[in-house]
Amino acid sequence: MIRPKKLLLASAVMLALVSAPQAMAQQRSFDVPAQPAVNAIPEFARQAGVQIVAPAGSLQGVDTPAVSGEMDVREALKKLLEGTTLEIQSDDGNIITLRDKSATRTATAAAPAAQAIDLETIEVTGSYAGSLSEQSRFKRYADNVVDVIAAEDIGKLPAQNVAEALQRVTGVAITRDRGEGVYVRVRGLGPNFQITTLNGQTMAVNENVRTSGQTGRQFRYDTLPAELVSGLEVIKSPSANLDEGAIGGIVNVRTFKPLQLGKTMFSGSLENSHPELADENDPRVSGLFNWVSADNTFGFLVSAAHSIRHTRQDRVNEVGWNAPTDSVPYYVMTSFRPTLELEKRERTGVSAAFQWRPTDRFDLNLDLFYARQKVNYDEYALGISNLGYATMNDVQTSNGAVTSFSTDVAEIQIGRETSGITDENKAANLNGKWIGDLWTFSGTAFRSTADSWDSDPIRRTRFITGKDTSISVVVPIASGDNVPSLSFASYDPTDAGGTPGRRLEFRTIDVVDKESALQFDADRALDSSFFRNLKAGVKYRERSRDYQRRDPSNKTSGIAGVYFDDSHFTSLPVSDFLSGANGSLPNSWLAPIEDPFWAGWPTDADFDAMPKAGDLQNSYTIDEEITSGYLMTDFDHDLAGRPLRGNVGVRLSRTRSASDGHSVVDGATTPVHFEKDYTNVLPSLNAAWDLRDDMVLRGAAAKVITRPDLTDMSPKLTFNSGTTLTASGGNPNLDPYEAWQYDLSWEWYIDKTSALTAGLFYKDISSFIQTQKSYFDYQGQTYLLSAKTNGSQASVKGAELAWQQVFAGLPAPLDGLGMQLNYTWTDSEAEYHDGDETFTDALEGVAKNSYNATLFYEKGPFAARVSYSWLDDVVNSVGNAGLATLNSDDFGSLDASVSWKVSDQLSVFANAINLTGEVQRQYVGNHLFGGYTDYGRTWSLGLRARF
Repeated sequence: MIRPKKLLLASAVMLALVSAPQAMAQQRSFDVPAQPAVNAIPEFARQAGVQIVAPAGSLQGVDTPAVSGEMDVREALKKLLEGTTLEIQSDDGNIITLRDKSATRTATAAAPAAQAIDLETIEVTGSYAGSLSEQSRFKRYADNVVDVIAAEDIGKLPAQNVAEALQRVTGVAITRDRGEGVYVRVRGLGPNFQITTLNGQTMAVNENVRTSGQTGRQFRYDTLPAELVSGLEVIKSPSANLDEGAIGGIVNVRTFKPLQLGKTMFSGSLENSHPELADENDPRVSGLFNWVSADNTFGFLVSAAHSIRHTRQDRVNEVGWNAPTDSVPYYVMTSFRPTLELEKRERTGVSAAFQWRPTDRFDLNLDLFYARQKVNYDEYALGISNLGYATMNDVQTSNGAVTSFSTDVAEIQIGRETSGITDENKAANLNGKWIGDLWTFSGTAFRSTADSWDSDPIRRTRFITGKDTSISVVVPIASGDNVPSLSFASYDPTDAGGTPGRRLEFRTIDVVDKESALQFDADRALDSSFFRNLKAGVKYRERSRDYQRRDPSNKTSGIAGVYFDDSHFTSLPVSDFLSGANGSLPNSWLAPIEDPFWAGWPTDADFDAMPKAGDLQNSYTIDEEITSGYLMTDFDHDLAGRPLRGNVGVRLSRTRSASDGHSVVDGATTPVHFEKDYTNVLPSLNAAWDLRDDMVLRGAAAKVITRPDLTDMSPKLTFNSGTTLTASGGNPNLDPYEAWQYDLSWEWYIDKTSALTAGLFYKDISSFIQTQKSYFDYQGQTYLLSAKTNGSQASVKGAELAWQQVFAGLPAPLDGLGMQLNYTWTDSEAEYHDGDETFTDALEGVAKNSYNATLFYEKGPFAARVSYSWLDDVVNSVGNAGLATLNSDDFGSLDASVSWKVSDQLSVFANAINLTGEVQRQYVGNHLFGGYTDYGRTWSLGLRARF
């Protein structure tokens, strides 16, 4: 919790900003020759050190006079605009918005401008080609290695959330769950190497309580509606004034600002989606209202989105393999589980913004954000286990694995799991900026809370045979729609008399994640031919996580060993389970009806008995304090007669953490407390050299860190039930990942919408964290324990290529064609420890190759786009303790969108996601089957309106 004196400090900073007197504008030395405005405005913005927003098309055909000498920035801009149709619409001291005075361009200028972030000139067209132009300008004039997506672009993507909008950025791929983008990878590095910020502040993170899994600091993009977002930045090379914590990249989410939109307006959309497998019709509605005062000094904005989404996944999961040994030189399957998963997600998001700018020198903002997601989950599973080489008959081998066998000692578990999960994410950001003649001051107070809990507890109803079932299995390679083939000698999974009860399991989880921050920044303009300014800032952050899990004793009385009649069961709710797969697996089995089994349990006495020892061991709290400060400068000078710009600085960060939980000491559950303290010095350099007016050579170097996941720092020991007993443990003494990273890129901006870029990057990671597995005995049972430990070192190197082109020179009607291509190659290597042995493998969660390809056509009111995103194989978990390494197979998704502009206010659109019906696969060894997930295609139809 932030202490009262810190809140008083924040209030004092804000009061000082409000009461600060208006000051003279900054003086700059200008040398801008007479030239077309499309060249003059970016050059002027670069020399002035400001950002300029211009409406689409307003710079075309406009010539500006020369401006030279030392003068006030605003006066110099007025001189530059003399004799043109352009004038200053608004100026917040950092972002200057221009507008076109001519009546012939009024309609074009009416489109709302996109958020300008560290970008000198943005043109907004509302079209895909226009968004490419904006991205090119952003990248062209930024000091850092960065990419951007604007709101007009997000709104027109076949995107269910922000992650799916991000996947077409160079070097960005996503992790999907139930067909929806959940986590983001940057340059091949897994989601735990990224941080997500909201308007520059690190967000609290919702936890995935549905699976009882824990992901730590990885932001879940499925909780964030894309309609609430005005822009996205993917920052690949940090500067000293940015929050530390990302070796991969920083994803900054921007929300709308009232005065940035500049007028009173309303926009909205209505959409209906149809997921093929779930066979449902899902509504989605969003709206934005913006109000601006007549004098353009105060504005209020509210945006909201609501959606319902049904999902269905046909899966074969929990596939276990033992790695080859001296005695058994084959990969041997130990378990697998056909599973039907059904979900209904209801998501609501609201954001509001208040902006007061009484003068061009002062700006005060209050941004509020709220998102809520309710998920109802229903799972039906048929688990096959107790498979081992010693009990296999009729064994056939190929590719170093047992690929066909029979056994008489298999164990079959039939189960149903239901739950209701609620995720809430709230954020408030109060920030202000005051600009003087030499000094610029800004302050921020931020609070974010993410709460995830089982609003309807997890219920598992389980039945199990003895270890005496005769089966035959054929295991395929992981390719296409292949799944194993399974046949029973006499067992019938649809016969209620063939499978007795095992037990009932009940669980509740409540996780609260909080992030609070106070920040103060100062910027002093310098009268120097090289350094433009001197920047300094301090920031105090408090992060906390409270994870509480409760499991009453499993109910076996009246369940275990009891056979129930047909009235206790129904059939699966679908009749076409795995109908698209190649293999012979059961498509129907007993589906327990919950009410007869769960009546009267858990009782009040069961709840009164909690928390038990196991509950205390599964639960924990972590508090983290991060104090940081930075010093940096922006520079701008000529090198060999060409402009050189950039920034250099250093960030100092101290992290103190306290982990509290319970452990078993001498047979008793005892509270434990651990503390960790470490300091990081993080220098950074970004430089961009204009080789020509249309060509940039860019370089960057920085020391970066990624902190351990909060889950991994916990002093917990969590036990998970199933046919295979597993456990997971934390390590409060983990050190952060540390790395030196280097970037070199070349960028050629062929015209305002076309560009060709290439880049190299290298990351030298030390003290990286790996998952180590081992067997241990607890209360008479043997568990497979997974725990995190710091390894030795790792390296990541790679290359990025991108080409975007609008073929405006083609004859009609082909002149509306365009394309966008990008490719990322990443090579990683890390040392892992398995007991006393050390071996080398790829980093977990790193994809070697990924690419995105988009072909689009825009002509008149018609627009169409087809996009394909592909991700190479990824190591999920490195094998040890006799288990095989599990990998995710390559995956590609083909998405499409078409739209028709009925009028200036109304357009209709249709989207398709995963057009080819691609499935997700996992494998071990030489592409041996390791898992299968089919979530099908999704179609949608909708309309957008703007008034």
